[in-house]
Amino acid sequence: MTNFETSEPSRLNRTLGLPMLTFYGTGMILGAGIYSVIGKAAGIAGENLWQGFILAAVTALLTALSYAELVTMYPSAGGEYIYLRKAFPRHEWIAAIIGITVVFAGCASAATVALSFSSYLQHFIETPLLLMSASVLIFFTGINIIGIKQSSLMNALFTLIEISGLILFIGLGWQNPEFGAALLKVPNISVFSTAALVFFAYLGFENIVNLAEETKEPEKTIPRAIFLSLIISTILYILVSLSAVALMPPELLAQSDSALTDAAMNSSYRIAGILGGIALFSTANTVLISLITTSRILYGISRNNSLPQIISKTSIKQKTPWVAALISLVVSILLLPFGKVETLAGIASFTIMIAFIMVNVALIILRKTQPTHPRPFRVPISNLKIPALPAIAIATCIVFLFQFAKNIYTTGLLSLIISAAIYFSFRWFKKLK
Repeated sequence: MTNFETSEPSRLNRTLGLPMLTFYGTGMILGAGIYSVIGKAAGIAGENLWQGFILAAVTALLTALSYAELVTMYPSAGGEYIYLRKAFPRHEWIAAIIGITVVFAGCASAATVALSFSSYLQHFIETPLLLMSASVLIFFTGINIIGIKQSSLMNALFTLIEISGLILFIGLGWQNPEFGAALLKVPNISVFSTAALVFFAYLGFENIVNLAEETKEPEKTIPRAIFLSLIISTILYILVSLSAVALMPPELLAQSDSALTDAAMNSSYRIAGILGGIALFSTANTVLISLITTSRILYGISRNNSLPQIISKTSIKQKTPWVAALISLVVSILLLPFGKVETLAGIASFTIMIAFIMVNVALIILRKTQPTHPRPFRVPISNLKIPALPAIAIATCIVFLFQFAKNIYTTGLLSLIISAAIYFSFRWFKKLK
């Protein structure tokens, strides 16, 4: 007897509670983003760096509120695809193209961070970069297929290690006489540019909704997990930024490719070395979560007939979407040779910005077309003709879309075109049958 289903795919196992879901969100948000952006952000904002993180957190919260409402309306795997499918019922292609593009973004994120993991590993062991990156992707795809409970335990462990590293860094800064002096700085215009840059360190909260079918009481649990993840991450980011500018002048942080490690080295070589090791766990954790959530998006798109249904097959025992997991793995590996880490990261961020805009649009439309649909959570200040906070979120996302390098727009547009080609090719073949 085969170990995989050959009939209609069954529901996924509901094993995740609030703690594990919060670990997923926090682990994805923290990831390696803080290590890569804080130096450049300090160069822009100086000692006002912490204010940029607060503004970015508020901006992220605007879209997080929309995700929270939509997931309580439709607690299904598929995230953005499901919400757009409901908002545009006569235009399935909109949901499918955005959904497939988000899959590409997830694979680009996995490939990006796998490359970062391999780069950090070079400090300890010399290995072929692409081979090691592919091996990391294969290993975590295996964990993904084995089961969500096993994946959750590994994610929780890695997230705790990530947080412990940041706490070590905060502890160093706390001991410095200059710690907290930046709190007295008056905000200036540079805070807005900084927020646009560090906003991308908050990406990841949106992936929580793709675990809806594996969550106990998702209507209650997922909104709480989204907000807890953002709160925990924001507190850590503010304290890390205060520590960074206390340990090293902002202009020197801006010149460093490993700002946290270099800042820590001024006070403790040992802790600086530990931070380098913890970066391995941060990047590994992000690879794991990216692969898990991307496979769930594919699963949701396929189960709703916008892609071949075979992609939604699940294993009999673990109830994991193994075909979608393998496809996510293959696409991620194929992306490894294309461009530098910054390019892949830019593509992922650009695509997520597009998805954020469309999710907020979906919420506004569904308020008009489905006003009586149960909403266990509602975005506040929403009694106006057009809900105010989603409208503001759309405007901020559009502003952030202008922060990318020129080549990212070309590649991002190409990913949308490829997604459209995949969807319409599938529809064409389906009509031929």
